[in-house]
Amino acid sequence: MPVFPPSPACVLRVITRINHTGRHEVEDVLLREEAYDLICDGQTVARMHCMPTSLEELAVGRLFTLGLLRDARQISSLTIRHPAGQDADRMPPPDPRLAAESAHGQDSLADASTASAAESPFSPASQRAAALPSLKLRSAGSIRVSLAPPPALDDAAKLADVRLDAAQVHSLQAAFEERCALFRQTGAAHSCALATPEGILLFYEDIARHNALDKLIGAMQLQNVPPEGKLMIFSGRLAVDMLEKAAVSGVRLLMAPGAPSLASVELAEAMRISLLGFVRKDNINIYTCPHRIV
Repeated sequence: MPVFPPSPACVLRVITRINHTGRHEVEDVLLREEAYDLICDGQTVARMHCMPTSLEELAVGRLFTLGLLRDARQISSLTIRHPAGQDADRMPPPDPRLAAESAHGQDSLADASTASAAESPFSPASQRAAALPSLKLRSAGSIRVSLAPPPALDDAAKLADVRLDAAQVHSLQAAFEERCALFRQTGAAHSCALATPEGILLFYEDIARHNALDKLIGAMQLQNVPPEGKLMIFSGRLAVDMLEKAAVSGVRLLMAPGAPSLASVELAEAMRISLLGFVRKDNINIYTCPHRIV
């Protein structure tokens, strides 16, 4: 398996680990997570908790999936201010001890999940915040975007359909998993890729699956990569909120090692999207539009 360089968002932290050999103080790899306010034409439209990497793509993708941006040519300025004490240009270099292969082993990507703070629905946010008086929260950064009116768009072209066979599906899944070194390092990263039947074109990852998809869609916009003849590959399950975002991109074939929800299948069916789940060795579940897998 190829070795990919460690992410600048990785940090080492000493933890206590208990396993069959006993109790040990060891170094573990954690992902850095920062808060950024997305400000479009002077109005805050989202607060994003994300890895501090590929922020331009994240901002553009989020604006696109929110329906606030129609074309990357609308962007007249984009300025990133990092949180206090966090300057990406002066970010410490990755620790050379961070290997591309994690001590966590080859866990299944379908088991990856983003750890998020659970909030009780029975108490207001002010009470929940007051319950953490000793927690020193870092200030949020900001991404400010100014938009011009959208340019005149050409007549919408009919999406060129994509076809691939089962061998290509498994080959793409294997190539995708090779790139997911950050998940193997930390167990906390989600990944998304854009591919043709011949190989992967774009690959992005983040601590949150929505962010990884927004980065991918933002890159498509910034690099002017059309959705025709493309498919998307995901590292986890395909819930309906992810399917809604993916559908906005125009891509009409999605595949993942996890299971879709019923709402995802119904939406994919209505939008004529081919939805592939449980894509693993010797198995492909095709939930909708099977004609694209020949």
